[in-house]
This record gives sequence, structure tokens and C-alpha cells, in this order.
Amino acid sequence: MHGRTGLATLPAGTRVVVRMPNGAELAEVLRTCFDLELVAVPLGPRTTGAQLADIVDRVRAASIVDGSAGEVRGTRHPAAADGTEGLAFIMFTSGSTGPPKGVVLSRDAVLGNAAKTAALHGLTPDRPHGTCLPLYHCNALVMSLLGTHRTGAPLVVQAKFDPDGYFTALRAAGARTASIVPALLADLVEAAPAWPDSLDYLITAAAPLTSDLARRFHRRYGPRLRQGYGLTEAVNFSFTMPELTGTAYTEQYVDRFPPVGLPLPGTEFRLAAGEVQVRTAEVMTGYWEDPAATAEALTPDGWLRTGDLGELRDGLLVLKGRTKERINRGGEKYYPLDLEQRWRAAGLPGRFAAVGVAEPTLGDEIGLVTTDQSVAEVRAVYERSGTRPAVVQFGGFLATATGKPQRKAMGRPLAARRQPAARYEALLRYAAETARALVRGKHQPAGPLAAMAHALAGQADERGHLGDEKIFEAFDFLRTQWTEDGDAVAALKAQWKAQLRTCWPLAEYTELAAEITGTPDVPFGHESTLGDGRLSVFPHAVPVTAADGTPWALDLLWTFLDGGEPAPHPDRWAQVRRWRGNGAAVAGFSVLRAGRHDLGGVLWARTEDEQ
Repeated sequence: MHGRTGLATLPAGTRVVVRMPNGAELAEVLRTCFDLELVAVPLGPRTTGAQLADIVDRVRAASIVDGSAGEVRGTRHPAAADGTEGLAFIMFTSGSTGPPKGVVLSRDAVLGNAAKTAALHGLTPDRPHGTCLPLYHCNALVMSLLGTHRTGAPLVVQAKFDPDGYFTALRAAGARTASIVPALLADLVEAAPAWPDSLDYLITAAAPLTSDLARRFHRRYGPRLRQGYGLTEAVNFSFTMPELTGTAYTEQYVDRFPPVGLPLPGTEFRLAAGEVQVRTAEVMTGYWEDPAATAEALTPDGWLRTGDLGELRDGLLVLKGRTKERINRGGEKYYPLDLEQRWRAAGLPGRFAAVGVAEPTLGDEIGLVTTDQSVAEVRAVYERSGTRPAVVQFGGFLATATGKPQRKAMGRPLAARRQPAARYEALLRYAAETARALVRGKHQPAGPLAAMAHALAGQADERGHLGDEKIFEAFDFLRTQWTEDGDAVAALKAQWKAQLRTCWPLAEYTELAAEITGTPDVPFGHESTLGDGRLSVFPHAVPVTAADGTPWALDLLWTFLDGGEPAPHPDRWAQVRRWRGNGAAVAGFSVLRAGRHDLGGVLWARTEDEQ
């Protein structure tokens, strides 16, 4: 059975686990569950069969809606309310200990929050709203899906985020508001599609909005952001920024770290020892069959302990960090013990720790710190892991006297960087167009340059490039001067090499190296020995051509500027193994990524553990 037909016979209050890809079909199933007063338990499409079975048994779900077609099938559990009348959703989030916790949300709480956020953003039948966020998360589920469903506002759902496609869909629908998260906002700013005329502003939440991203957005699109904040435990939004323009906007979003705003109507809040606590009718009933966890989160008089630190600035709430060790990677919440359990199940032995690592765009990235595991053991788990750490360090494991990992202390010296995919892909396209021009030209490249040019040329699609980056000028120099020779050209090449080391994207390697080592001006492309030989660092390009055949965008240019002889790209695993074999107490790497592209990153080693 499929869709509404397969669910219509279930009595109100029956739990239904939903595992479907994001999109219009999922929206229809969730709306159907809500209209039929069933208790939906939405899960991500990557939920494994074992995880699905565990959740089904834990909530005693009578039905499962599965796959892109929304197939409905029964389970061994009876179709019955079983005391869950009046509930709307059970939202499972990873717990810091033990199995994931199920946040139980009542219909009244969900409807109350949806109504308030709909009113704040003016969702009405003549004001369409859009979302590119997964509907199995609370943000899109409550505000976007149910907010439009209850007000009659048309909803634009983009199943998979694409900046141009998102704005095209919003424009076609005449959307007045739309949702996004900072990780996607960065890609949007770099892609820079034309702003839809009908769109008043974007609503951003799920992760902190950095000052740099807010500044870049403002430079591109003006004062068209409203940030909000909340937890699944408080049914999504508890705070939303007022709509600001002019100097009021720049003072809050651009000049300083952006606040998350004012409490929703009917929401109380307080700062208890710096922790943000809220009290509202729109709060969870509790964690599914977990009274201990519920009591830890909710005070007897109804205050929700958010675990987030904050302060007031000009009457607006500004978040300052988290009291717990939750890793918030672009709105996706990860807990160290859950990650460690996954890696252990994948075959990683011994003691190790998942740690949060600062990353400017996502907020946090995932790091892995090991003890005495071999490089081969870690590599095997890394390459088949569904959640790959951005930073891996061998050695430097810290624990208390009782054996508790000191995750904050381990993660603090580490760093990660993510490049906007749109920005790097624009560079890759321009490099490919340059290579194709050389391949088709009168004087075709020979030797190593020929192989690089042919590899790059296959990436060309003639869509042009974005912006006026210095790196594009360097490719223009390559296009016009690559057949020239002599001292004058050699001098120009040297000048270009020096300039590019201080410009994007090579500057990202050196800045990342500086964050990790505390030593500025570590040059790209060479292993540097620092501190009387105690520290080695190597900012490097992608180690090998990517699995999909995509080369590093700068390979052709950098080899040309370097005299035409390609420098060997290090294999990060082999380099770490070599360092460890030579007695390094600590060795590791931080991967620089741009969407699906592995851009290499930074390798480092210390002869002494200085953490």
C-alpha cells in the first residue's frame, strides 16, 4: 500500500515510522499523518535497516512508510494509540550517552509553534514560503510544512539544495519567505544567483550565523536575513530576530556577532549561570520512555535547559557556545559517544575520541584523535565511514585520572576549513576552459602539462566564472604566456607564484596551517620544519586525482609556474605513517573540502606531545 490509502485505516495515536528521501512525497506523507492524528516518527533516508528496526521496536510502531515511493508496511506491533493520543511527532536525535533520545511533541505544542512562526513571517495563502531543508528535521517540519499547511500558504520544497535551482523555484512560485541554514547560505552567497523579486528575506537557523558570512551575504544581497534559534525539545523556534533594515541591520548582523533575537510570544527565558533556559507551552512532552533524561532537561516548574550559553545585547539574545560536547556541523547535531560507537562498530580498536573542531562556516567539524592504532586500521574505518572526520590525529589523546576523554582540550588546538563548493567549482570550470583552449590551440602542451591539460579540459562546460578573483587572472596569464620563454617570463612566473600564495585558494592552506601550528607564513607546497625540528607542517594539494576523475583545479597552473615539472602530491596516509614510523609523538591531517571535492589540506607532526 502507498500514501494516504495505507494509513487511513490506522486509529489515531498509532505510531508510524517514516524513512523517506526529502521532497514532495515525504511532505505529503507527513501531512497525511498529521491530518489523520497519527504519531509520525520521521527518520533520515540514510537510517540503516538495523537502526530502523530498533526505532520501530522502541516506539512500538505499527507501520513503516519507507523509500521514495512511500510504501506502507505493517510491523509486529498492533495498531493502537497505547496512551499516545494527542501526540504529533517523536523526533529522534542522537544522545550523548546510550541510544538516541526520542523528543515527544504534542499536537498542541506543534500547532502553537507553527502558528506563531507563521504569524511572525506572514505565511498566508497569498504569501508562498519555501524550504530547502530536510522535512524530517524539526525546523522544516514545524515551521515550513505545518506552518504552510495550517495557513494555506503554498509551500515550495527543494529536495536537494542547489543555489540557482532554489532561487529559480522561489521566483517561479512568487515566494515571499524561505528557509536556509548557514552551511547552505555560504554556498548561496558564492553562487550568487539573482535575488527573486518577490522574496522579502531568508530565515536562517539550526547553526550560528557567523559575522563573516553575514557580512558577505549583506554585501551581496543587502539586509534580507532573519536569524532564529530553538531546539527540537522546544518545538523548533523559541527566538527570532525582528525584521531589521538600514543601520539597525548592519549594527546587529554585520558589525558584531549576529544575535538570534527575541523570544516568541508567550515564551519566557532566563540565563541560569549563563545557560539559556526557556519556558513555553510549546515544549516537548518529554523524551520517549526516558524519565531520567526528561528530568535532566526539564525543571519541575517547566524550564527547559537548552545546554547553550548566551548573553543579552541590546535586548537581543546572543549565543556564546554550548555547555555540552555536542558537535554542530552545519545544523546536523553529532555527539561524541555516538560517533565513537559507529567507528568502533566499523572496526576501529583501542581508545580514541571524537572531538569538536572549530570550522568557520559549519560552526563545528568532526575530529578523531587516536592512541596507538595503526594508520592502516584508522584508514580502513575512515574510508568506509558514513561520517568521515575532517581532522584525524594520531597521538595526543588526553584523559582525566578516571579515564574520561578530555574532548574540549583535544579539539581546541585543531582546526578545519571548508570552502564553498560553488566558489571552487567556478575555479575548476575556469581552469578547465583554460586547459581546453590550450588543448585545442596551435601549440598544444606536451609532457606532464599535456596530461594535466587533458584531464582538466574534460571538466569544461563554458558557464564562465564568478567574480574577479586574482586566481582567474593567473589562468589568463597561463593562457597567453605558456609557450613563451626567457628571463622576463620566468620573472613573471615567480611573481605570480608569490602573489597566489597570499590569495584564495592557496591562502586557505597557509591560514589553516597557521591555525593548527600557531606559526604564520608556512608556505604552501613544501614541508617546513619548525621549532628546532620539533614540528613539521606540510600544506598540500589533493593527494591524487579524485575518484570521479576530477583533478585539482590548480595543478596545471601551479606546475606551469613552477617550471613545468610536476611536484609529487603526498598521500596523507603514507606521510603520517612515515612520520609515526620515525618517532613522531603526534601526526595528523586536516582535510580541506569544497562540497564533494577533496582539496588536500594540511599535514603536521610533532616529535613531542605539547598539548
